[in-house]
Amino acid sequence: MYFVSLTRLRVSSWFYLPQFLLANEASVKSIKRINGFISGKELVDKGLVFWTVTVWDSMEAMKQFRNNDPHKTAMRKLPVWCNEGSYAHWTQDEAEIPDWPSLYQKMMTIGKLTKVKNPSPRQDGMNYPAPASSKNERILKPAVIG
Repeated sequence: MYFVSLTRLRVSSWFYLPQFLLANEASVKSIKRINGFISGKELVDKGLVFWTVTVWDSMEAMKQFRNNDPHKTAMRKLPVWCNEGSYAHWTQDEAEIPDWPSLYQKMMTIGKLTKVKNPSPRQDGMNYPAPASSKNERILKPAVIG
């Protein structure tokens, strides 16, 4: 079984975007070196929305990433930077990453809210639109160490 983690974040202002992007890049660099990271992908959608999905060999491996820097430090700032946030976790038999329409459905059916300081009107009901396109997608693969 593989553990899947999905997040959706909307940066509330262009003002926060540089800080968010720097934190994101540090997290991407870090995630690739975590034992147990299988694969992932990110999607930059319209309206400063960022989707990330990662596949792990276990929940413990995902927590190793989530609970340490640089991700841990970024998570502390997200309530200020973002006005929408949600996540979903599940297990599946295959290591393949689902397509964006399937991921959107997962978020809408099993997703949970992330606390934000100034929520948008869509936040409480998770009334998020589906991703508009996958053209701004980036594939994440484990680093080759050696």
